[in-house]
Amino acid sequence: MKTVAGHGATNGGWTIVVPVKALDRAKSRLARALPAPARRALVLAMATDVLRTCIATPGVARVRVVTSDPDVAALARRLRIEIVPEPVGAADRSGGDPLNAALTEAIRGVPGPVGVVTADLPELRAPQLARVLAAAVGHAHSMVPDHGGAGTTMAFWTGPAGARIPRFGPDSAARHLSEGGAVPLDEVDPSGAAGRDVDTPEDVLALAERAVGEATAAVLRAPSVAQGAHSAGVSATMVR
Repeated sequence: MKTVAGHGATNGGWTIVVPVKALDRAKSRLARALPAPARRALVLAMATDVLRTCIATPGVARVRVVTSDPDVAALARRLRIEIVPEPVGAADRSGGDPLNAALTEAIRGVPGPVGVVTADLPELRAPQLARVLAAAVGHAHSMVPDHGGAGTTMAFWTGPAGARIPRFGPDSAARHLSEGGAVPLDEVDPSGAAGRDVDTPEDVLALAERAVGEATAAVLRAPSVAQGAHSAGVSATMVR
């Protein structure tokens, strides 16, 4: 595995891995509301805020980003964090989603506890992540379900390397729980920010009434994002 050195010590504390899809492929469900440039800007902004939060969180010794996107890699270099190139054509032993193969490579051989934090949590702040990590350290495997209950926003491992198997993708929450024996941490963060990912125009629209990171807030002020999310959100509500 080739990495570009950056933020964090190599010994002690958590290693946090943040996967970020190529920006042109990310958040396809937002396409009905946002044009491609606006969608790309929002994904990069959310990733920026999540990475900054990980860096600022007490107890985090190292942050890595898994990506094949040059703009995301440039962001990681500016933040001085490690880049793990997303492997092409890698086999996934945990259920078919190539993301899991990339994450497996990113956590391979890492000493100490490791975690995966998704890049679409614009409300997440260091105190909230620190609270989750404090709970996760007491379990061999734990996870945070997303606000819909089916997906996973975070997964953590403190046990043997061979048991560290990411199970992201469809129905990942159930898979982490049933196949991996993960302990759910859905009640650890009272604010809900740790589980509130952004996948739909309705999710984007809801951010207008919540505190988000600086980079995300700047993108949300752009007319193409605000108007697009509002239009799609209103339409979706009307047809229910």
